Amino acid sequence: MLKYFIILAFINKSVFTKTNAECGYKQCPPTKDGALNVHVIPHSHMDAGWVKTFDEYYYGTKTSVSSANVQLIYHSVLSELIHDKRRKFTFSETAYFWRWWKEQRGTTRATFRSLVAEGRIEFAGGGWVQADEATIDYLQLLDQYTWGLRKLNDTLGPCGKPKAAWQIDTYGHTREHASLVAEMGFDGLFIGRVEHKERETMLEEDRMEFIWRGSDVLGKMSDIITHALFNLYNAPDGFCFDFLCSDEPIVEDPDSKVYNADKRVNDFISQVERQAKYYDHDNIIVTMGGDFTYQSAANWFINIDKLINHVSTHPANMSDVNIFYSTPSCYLKSVYLYGRRDKALHTEKADHLPYASDANTYWTGFYTSRPSFKYLIKRAHVFLQVVKQLTVLSRMGDSYELHLLRHAVGLALHHDAITGTSQQHVTNDFIRLLSEAIEACSKRVSNYLSILTPTWGGSRRPKNSQQFIICHQLNMSQCRFTETQESILLIVYNPLSVKAYFHVRLPAIALHYSIRDYNDEEVEYQLVPLPTAIINMPGRTSNSIQEVCFEAENIPPLGYTAYLIAPIRDQLAEGQFVKKSQNQETEQELTSFISNEYIKVNVNKTSGLLESIQHIEGIKILISQNWYYYSQSQQTLQSGAYSFRPGKDRPTPVTDKVSYHTIRGTLVKEIRQRFSDWITQIIRLYRGEEFVEVEWIIGPVPIGTDLGKEVVTIFNTNISNNGFFYTDSNGRQMMKRTCWNESTSHLQKKAVPACQYPVTSRICLQSVNSSAGLCILTDRTQAATSYNEGELELMVHRRLLTDDGFGLEETLNEEAFGVGLVVKGKHKIFFGNHKQEVEGLSFAERATQLARKWTLEPWLFMTSGEKISRRKWQNVRNKRFSALRIHGLPRHIHILTLEPWKAGSVLLRLENTLEKGHGPNNLDNEQIDHDGHITVNIHKLLLHPIKAIQETTLAANQWLQDARQMDWSTRYVYNGGDDGILPEDNPDYAEDYKFSKQTEVKDSEHYSEEDYFRKKTSNQNNIKQNQSKVKRGFANRRRRAINSTENIIDNIQDLNLTTYAKIVKESNNTILSFDSRTIRPNVLKHYKALSRSKLFTTGLPKLSFLTSKIPRKFIYGDSKEIDNVSSEDDLLLSDRRFFKKRNRNRNKAYKQDDVSNIEEYGDGVTKSMYDMYYRTKNRIHTQKLYERSSELSMKRNNRRIKKDHSYKFIAKSNKKRLAGGMPYFIVNRRYNSGEEAEDRNTEHCGSHKVRNGVGYRRLDYNADLYPRRGVRRGERNRNKRQESDYEEDSQEEQSTNTGDDEDDYNRRRKRAIEYQPEQSAEQTEQAEQDYIITLRPTQIRTFIVMFERKKDYTL
Repeated sequence: MLKYFIILAFINKSVFTKTNAECGYKQCPPTKDGALNVHVIPHSHMDAGWVKTFDEYYYGTKTSVSSANVQLIYHSVLSELIHDKRRKFTFSETAYFWRWWKEQRGTTRATFRSLVAEGRIEFAGGGWVQADEATIDYLQLLDQYTWGLRKLNDTLGPCGKPKAAWQIDTYGHTREHASLVAEMGFDGLFIGRVEHKERETMLEEDRMEFIWRGSDVLGKMSDIITHALFNLYNAPDGFCFDFLCSDEPIVEDPDSKVYNADKRVNDFISQVERQAKYYDHDNIIVTMGGDFTYQSAANWFINIDKLINHVSTHPANMSDVNIFYSTPSCYLKSVYLYGRRDKALHTEKADHLPYASDANTYWTGFYTSRPSFKYLIKRAHVFLQVVKQLTVLSRMGDSYELHLLRHAVGLALHHDAITGTSQQHVTNDFIRLLSEAIEACSKRVSNYLSILTPTWGGSRRPKNSQQFIICHQLNMSQCRFTETQESILLIVYNPLSVKAYFHVRLPAIALHYSIRDYNDEEVEYQLVPLPTAIINMPGRTSNSIQEVCFEAENIPPLGYTAYLIAPIRDQLAEGQFVKKSQNQETEQELTSFISNEYIKVNVNKTSGLLESIQHIEGIKILISQNWYYYSQSQQTLQSGAYSFRPGKDRPTPVTDKVSYHTIRGTLVKEIRQRFSDWITQIIRLYRGEEFVEVEWIIGPVPIGTDLGKEVVTIFNTNISNNGFFYTDSNGRQMMKRTCWNESTSHLQKKAVPACQYPVTSRICLQSVNSSAGLCILTDRTQAATSYNEGELELMVHRRLLTDDGFGLEETLNEEAFGVGLVVKGKHKIFFGNHKQEVEGLSFAERATQLARKWTLEPWLFMTSGEKISRRKWQNVRNKRFSALRIHGLPRHIHILTLEPWKAGSVLLRLENTLEKGHGPNNLDNEQIDHDGHITVNIHKLLLHPIKAIQETTLAANQWLQDARQMDWSTRYVYNGGDDGILPEDNPDYAEDYKFSKQTEVKDSEHYSEEDYFRKKTSNQNNIKQNQSKVKRGFANRRRRAINSTENIIDNIQDLNLTTYAKIVKESNNTILSFDSRTIRPNVLKHYKALSRSKLFTTGLPKLSFLTSKIPRKFIYGDSKEIDNVSSEDDLLLSDRRFFKKRNRNRNKAYKQDDVSNIEEYGDGVTKSMYDMYYRTKNRIHTQKLYERSSELSMKRNNRRIKKDHSYKFIAKSNKKRLAGGMPYFIVNRRYNSGEEAEDRNTEHCGSHKVRNGVGYRRLDYNADLYPRRGVRRGERNRNKRQESDYEEDSQEEQSTNTGDDEDDYNRRRKRAIEYQPEQSAEQTEQAEQDYIITLRPTQIRTFIVMFERKKDYTL
């Protein structure tokens, strides 16, 4: 214990010691007014596996394949940056950095840190890899960003935090990814690959920079400025100075015969001026790098130095080009501060999919390439969530095995890994890493389950000998453990936050079984014969010919239930069954339909193909389904791992008639179809389920005379969808699609490859003339479309003998066990009335819920039950467990992440799964208001008592109250800038609303009142002019305006202004008048840097990139009055500024005395994310809409929360939180000494004591927390259909307190109605333990949680 506190004390001392270096935006180079500022971005794009493996790229082996050497790039760049302080460099992938960092000495690490602090090394993106966007879901994106950013925090501290997202090589870009990076706190997003026609349109319409609204529901919170790079991510033509390139170096010696500086500079200036035509501001970005460049960084930096020096002195530079080293974040700062504020930016609400490099090449084949590998990655990621959860539930800390799995899954999400676009031996290496990490974590999880089931092994057997086994080949009905054990104990673990029902299928070795649940009751089961295609599947060695299937009911959320399974052997009967099964094909039932309680499925008696599906609600859909393939022939352009280039427009059917038979039972009913020797299919209905499962086995795909086949399944329905269909974006929001080209003047259908979209989880149709809706859910990412009316087409497998010529230089001809790859997968058909809500959920939300349940389906763990008799089974405890409290988790709230973090803390993410607001008539949950906002008390979620909580940003790399972000809505006008913003999104918006029309333009540095009133009358003409803008050369471009921050407060002449002053400005007989007050910071102490002219004013036109918070380190004490200044008045002080008007045509030399000198305790660019998006305005609880009218009058006066009370509550409850005690940026003792930091559990987060004073954060950031009086007490009044059946069988503590809890609920409900001015000590203590937050629809909030300490288990 003493050692623990010593470590924490050291960490806190090292973290909170103020450094002299100021990193961030203050380190950005100055720009020049009136000039074209060229931001040169040296960078190297390092793929984490493509034609070489991750390790081969890092160490530089296999030079015959590629000369890429990542460790050489790091050493070379580091050496060159030391020589010249002007030089900068941008890295991206954290996986390579972490590998390099672990091998370095302390002096090298210190040098690297100093360069980061000086802004000369910057990380952009910062994810573990540069992940693909099209083929992975949102939680995979979150995890790989979280892991990469955590490593940057642990090594580089706050200065290493990336500010710009960097997705320069992914093959298309999704809207959901834009939403996530905006919520993570990134200030901008840089993308590289955009569809070629769209790029031409963007150039024509000045849309190379646009505001991307990532979510219509979240609104402004999901907005991020996006920059499409002009040269992809490569250097301008002729200026690649790498030894991999053949471009000439710059020779600036005029006496040399090979002197070429003038020519080269002229060429460079002409290229940047051509690029500048497409931007309305005077800053452009020029990337200088490429794939694995800078192995010899001297070649680059020497020539870029010459280029910079010669451009500034060359006589050809008549247009005044200012070129300098920069970074992506510094470019964002320049555009944010000095761009045209009267410029209306385009608002993008779609996505950039699919990607096309030319008119005949659409990169849509990789949506399906390597389907088995895609499925393995998805299952490995789900297993990662299971391991994280079980680690937390068993109260254990982070582990080396968990780090391995994070690393392996993160690498597999790379944009050349999960996409299937790496060479076969590289894919094999990814599979090896995943397999080894899964195996290591399986052993670790076995120990965790032993902790949760301490009595299972018997009192005489040590716990560590109790081994739990995971069968990873159950998808091919093979599990050696179940086939060799006489009896097994089965744990069915549910990683979801709601109870689950799951049909367990295990290979059967007997004709009869005894299956007993946790109550020692017999469980109904069904023996299902295996189809021939599975029995004969390549690589299968099991002797079982049937499966035992039973339903695991009411599996607790974040918990498990246990079963004892014992076969009843009968050798004679089993022998007769084997003989009978050999002739089963001739004795199968030929009924043409199957049905359960909800659905009836019919197949055509003649063709054997699917004919119709009917729901009990009355929805009947005529649907046919068949298998087809696109063939490859001798053609100019052929398909490959990346692209889809079919030989014909429409696919060829495999057959027109199939053989089929029916399997019927009490639990599952099946129609088994055989299309050909290489395609079989099972249409399945489970008892109690409202979906149709279609299980297919494809392969080996015959090549024949073709050069390849791309296999698709087509569902043809009678739904009239008017050409529109919907696909998911990274498994979340649905995107509206069409195969009609809407950009042309007349209707024209896109080519088949151009209308393929990635389906991560589901594709849907909705009828326009009826209420029928249909969704097809997938078990892995697949290319899909709806090319014809009422049709859904999904590509499931590809086998090609051709290459598409994009550098892979390898065909997509996968083989396994000596034959072509055989793929087994599933689709689920979900259909119903899309206009009707069921249990408060729309049709789309129910489809989303089903997809989530399928992805996070229960996980099976097994151990031997040979020593557990039935009598012992009755006495075994811990057969059922849930980590959640009863009624603790509101409906529609999903625990997205439960992960061990640093120093014993836990990372917790909560997600509101509602996709929109719902009316009061459709809700029965008192914790949900009509907007879909849900209140959650985090202290009541888990059984483990919580000691402290603090909220972070989405990626968990910074505290929320410390996080800052550029607010582009105050810098540019864009469509939807205020859409979807609630009052708490912008606390000072409502106060300024009466001035908003005038000050919106007055905030511009190019503002003049004469222009404003002239432009106001010709607004529509300006819009038309923007849409058809004529490109202008740089010589005719508008000169850049003088810095808006120069001499901002020169017009203050009297420092003794009264508290309220009247300012009247006259221009062209127009008077704009409003009140102003000036607050003198009389609480400052020894603030020498603050000049007499810098006053804090309110009520004046906003210059909102300036921050006006009074730093805590200059405030006396912590009195209530001062707290009021730092909390209530901060909202008034935050954005009120006034500045001197200047002629915007003035051309004046740049002065560096800009924002950094005016704002010495902030970066002068960003605003608090908490203030922008999370601080609430004491909202009235809308839940009262669902109360009885008699209660309304009694509660009306008590619904609004008083400010004073709210702040007092926060001050109290902060004693229980991590306000100043858990630093993110850890300076480890090992890092300081230069020793290698291991991945094991050696990371600490410091003390949890709240601190006040210099360098510590404010304590009032949680102003949206509600006191106990102001929160509805609906936890105990959940709807009966949401109550878990496991309540009666939960732990003793819960079951015995049920009645008391109900009475306590009634008493607390009474307190909410009757106002009581005083609270007892017990009530006050209870209020201090609550941490209540609100989640909007689709919102995710992230927290660091510390549990009460518990005696560590010894494994």
